[in-house]
Amino acid sequence: MHGWMVLGRALIGMVWAGWAAYWIVAARHTLTNRRTESLLTGASYRVFLVLGVILLGFPGYHLSSANPSLWPQSVVTLAIGLCLAVTGVSIAVWARRHLGKYWSGRITLKVDHHVIQSGPYAFVRHPIYSGILLALLGTVISIGTVQSCIAIPLMFASFVLKLTLEERWLCAHLGAEYDEIPAPGEGPDPLHRVRLRQGTYLNIRHLSVRR
Repeated sequence: MHGWMVLGRALIGMVWAGWAAYWIVAARHTLTNRRTESLLTGASYRVFLVLGVILLGFPGYHLSSANPSLWPQSVVTLAIGLCLAVTGVSIAVWARRHLGKYWSGRITLKVDHHVIQSGPYAFVRHPIYSGILLALLGTVISIGTVQSCIAIPLMFASFVLKLTLEERWLCAHLGAEYDEIPAPGEGPDPLHRVRLRQGTYLNIRHLSVRR
């Protein structure tokens, strides 16, 4: 069993390594930014992401001396974790290819910003974030410790904070055009909005360039 566990976790690690390599290479081919987040803004959501990565990717960093497994590890749990990791990363890469030159690892507005509605964006609002979270879930299943489980809500919080800021930027930049963007598989629904602190309206189901 120990050999299978080592192999399974090694394969999941290779999936993440492949994803990281593709992300780095693809980041070279993007449009010029017309507006970019400040260092403070980036730190406000990245701190949760970094904490999550440390807890999930570096098991030597323990919150305490006790880091028990929450479920028994077996070939089945490793297989489920690997399948979810491969599926999630594949979705993220598929979405990244369709996002193309409009992608950015930071909160930005690109020159000639426009809507992406092809590929997975025709079905899912945030396919990159969704795919990464699915792959993270698979990774956690393969590890099964308290520490690894804490990583998921931390990373989820990071994504939510980033998305909230991105939506505000897009709403301010696109204005009325932003409200007319249909959700995946649906027509425009201008009534489904939330009021922002500034008094403007944001259609929370519609995004211009989605992650």
